[in-house]
Amino acid sequence: MSKKPDTDMMVEVVEAAIRMLCESGFTRDEALQLMLSQIAVQVSPEVMQLGVTLSETHHEDFAKAEWRSDDDAAPHEVGSVEYALGPL
Repeated sequence: MSKKPDTDMMVEVVEAAIRMLCESGFTRDEALQLMLSQIAVQVSPEVMQLGVTLSETHHEDFAKAEWRSDDDAAPHEVGSVEYALGPL
Protein backbone atom coordinates (compact mmCIF):
# COMPACT_ATOMS: atom_id res chain seq x y z
CA MET A 1 0.00 0.00 0.00
CA SER A 2 1.23 3.43 -0.82
CA LYS A 3 -0.45 5.13 2.12
CA LYS A 4 -0.88 4.13 5.75
CA PRO A 5 -4.51 3.00 5.98
CA ASP A 6 -6.99 4.65 8.31
CA THR A 7 -8.38 1.51 9.96
CA ASP A 8 -11.49 3.22 11.33
CA MET A 9 -12.35 4.61 7.90
CA MET A 10 -11.77 1.23 6.21
CA VAL A 11 -14.07 -0.56 8.66
CA GLU A 12 -16.72 2.13 8.22
CA VAL A 13 -16.60 1.79 4.41
CA VAL A 14 -16.94 -2.00 4.59
CA GLU A 15 -19.79 -1.72 7.08
CA ALA A 16 -21.58 0.78 4.81
CA ALA A 17 -21.29 -1.65 1.88
CA ILE A 18 -22.60 -4.50 4.03
CA ARG A 19 -25.57 -2.38 5.21
CA MET A 20 -26.42 -1.48 1.61
CA LEU A 21 -26.38 -5.14 0.58
CA CYS A 22 -28.47 -6.10 3.61
CA GLU A 23 -31.00 -3.40 2.68
CA SER A 24 -31.19 -5.13 -0.72
CA GLY A 25 -32.30 -8.33 0.99
CA PHE A 26 -29.06 -10.19 1.63
CA THR A 27 -28.04 -11.52 5.04
CA ARG A 28 -24.82 -10.24 6.59
CA ASP A 29 -23.05 -13.50 5.68
CA GLU A 30 -24.32 -13.35 2.09
CA ALA A 31 -23.19 -9.71 1.80
CA LEU A 32 -19.72 -10.64 3.04
CA GLN A 33 -19.55 -13.58 0.62
CA LEU A 34 -20.55 -11.34 -2.30
CA MET A 35 -17.87 -8.81 -1.39
CA LEU A 36 -15.25 -11.52 -0.86
CA SER A 37 -15.97 -13.15 -4.22
CA GLN A 38 -15.30 -9.86 -5.98
CA ILE A 39 -12.19 -9.14 -3.94
CA ALA A 40 -10.83 -12.67 -4.46
CA VAL A 41 -10.91 -12.45 -8.25
CA GLN A 42 -9.43 -8.96 -8.34
CA VAL A 43 -6.43 -9.29 -6.01
CA SER A 44 -3.22 -11.22 -6.59
CA PRO A 45 -2.81 -14.67 -5.02
CA GLU A 46 -0.24 -13.17 -2.64
CA VAL A 47 -2.73 -10.62 -1.35
CA MET A 48 -5.41 -13.31 -1.07
CA GLN A 49 -3.01 -15.41 1.03
CA LEU A 50 -2.59 -12.43 3.36
CA GLY A 51 -6.38 -12.38 3.67
CA VAL A 52 -6.41 -16.07 4.59
CA THR A 53 -3.75 -15.44 7.22
CA LEU A 54 -5.78 -12.56 8.69
CA SER A 55 -8.89 -14.74 8.71
CA GLU A 56 -7.08 -17.50 10.58
CA THR A 57 -5.75 -14.99 13.09
CA HIS A 58 -8.81 -12.80 13.73
CA HIS A 59 -11.95 -14.70 12.70
CA GLU A 60 -12.71 -15.79 16.26
CA ASP A 61 -13.01 -12.15 17.38
CA PHE A 62 -15.58 -11.45 14.70
CA ALA A 63 -17.42 -14.72 15.27
CA LYS A 64 -17.99 -13.71 18.91
CA ALA A 65 -19.20 -10.22 18.00
CA GLU A 66 -22.83 -9.18 18.00
CA TRP A 67 -23.15 -6.94 14.94
CA ARG A 68 -25.58 -4.04 15.00
CA SER A 69 -27.42 -3.63 11.73
CA ASP A 70 -30.34 -1.62 13.07
CA ASP A 71 -30.63 2.16 12.96
CA ASP A 72 -27.64 2.76 10.71
CA ALA A 73 -28.52 6.45 10.66
CA ALA A 74 -27.17 6.69 14.21
CA PRO A 75 -23.40 7.05 14.40
CA HIS A 76 -21.58 4.03 15.81
CA GLU A 77 -18.09 4.33 17.20
CA VAL A 78 -15.67 2.02 15.41
CA GLY A 79 -13.56 -0.34 17.47
CA SER A 80 -13.89 -2.28 20.65
CA VAL A 81 -11.91 -2.99 23.74
CA GLU A 82 -13.02 -6.63 23.70
CA TYR A 83 -12.62 -7.40 19.99
CA ALA A 84 -9.84 -6.64 17.54
CA LEU A 85 -11.72 -4.60 14.94
CA GLY A 86 -15.14 -3.39 13.95
CA PRO A 87 -18.19 -1.65 15.30
CA LEU A 88 -19.85 -3.85 17.88
